[in-house]
Amino acid sequence: MKFLAVMIAGLLLISSGCGIAPTTRAAAPAEEVRHPSNEMVPLKKEEPEHTVAAKRPPRKPPQRVLAFEDPRRIPAGIEYREMLRRFGPPSMKVTDAPSRTTFSYSRLKTQVQVEVQNGKVVSVLSINTGF
Repeated sequence: MKFLAVMIAGLLLISSGCGIAPTTRAAAPAEEVRHPSNEMVPLKKEEPEHTVAAKRPPRKPPQRVLAFEDPRRIPAGIEYREMLRRFGPPSMKVTDAPSRTTFSYSRLKTQVQVEVQNGKVVSVLSINTGF
């Protein structure tokens, strides 16, 4: 019997809103009060007085891709300037003596050593490096 009384009291308590008087909702304030750091003030948009189109630099014509010949085909006896024009700049230059210079061309799987003396190609040596 005691158990039944506790159950009924619990049901009445729940159905009545747990003993809290029902509140009537007051009209919400027109504007919510916020801390100044949390204010949602939209930023003013500043319009520029006049718009100026951005000037682009003039287009440069596309540069030609220089295709050089295979340095393994450098013939002995040609001039140094002709060698540079046809086969391109060397990868490395070593001056052996005042009038003798060794140039090296590095290509895929090939190393080419060119000896130039007094402005002319004296010898060409091609080495297969494997890498």
